[in-house]
Amino acid sequence: MNDLDWEHVIEEIEDSGNSEIAAVRSYLIQAMIHALKIARWPGSTAVNHWTGEAVNFLQQAQDRYRRGMARDVSVEACFAKARRTVLATPGDGPDQPIPGRTDLSLDALMDEAADLRALIDAIGRGPA
Repeated sequence: MNDLDWEHVIEEIEDSGNSEIAAVRSYLIQAMIHALKIARWPGSTAVNHWTGEAVNFLQQAQDRYRRGMARDVSVEACFAKARRTVLATPGDGPDQPIPGRTDLSLDALMDEAADLRALIDAIGRGPA
C-alpha cells in the first residue's frame, strides 16, 4: 500500500533544485554588479560599501553552489546581465569604461579558498 505520489515528490525536488540554481545565479549577478560599479565609479564614496556587498554576494553564491549546478550557471550570461544593469545605472561621478566580458571561470568564482577581494577586482578588470 504505497500512496506516495512519486510524480509530485519528483516535481518538488526539481523545483527545489531550480530554486537553488536561481539563487546562485542571482547572488553571482549581484556580486558582479557591485564589482562593476567599483570599476565604473572608482572615486565614489560608495566603493567600500560596494566592495562589502560584492564580497557578501559572492560568498552567498559559493555557500549555495553545488558542482551539479555547473551546466545551469553561465558566468557569461550572469556577467552580461550585471553589465547591462550597471550601464543603465546613473553614477555619482565620471563614468569609467567597464569590461565587456570576464574570463573568470565558474570554478574560479566558486572556489571557497580563493581570495574574495581578488575575485571582485578581477571581475571589474575584465579579461587579462
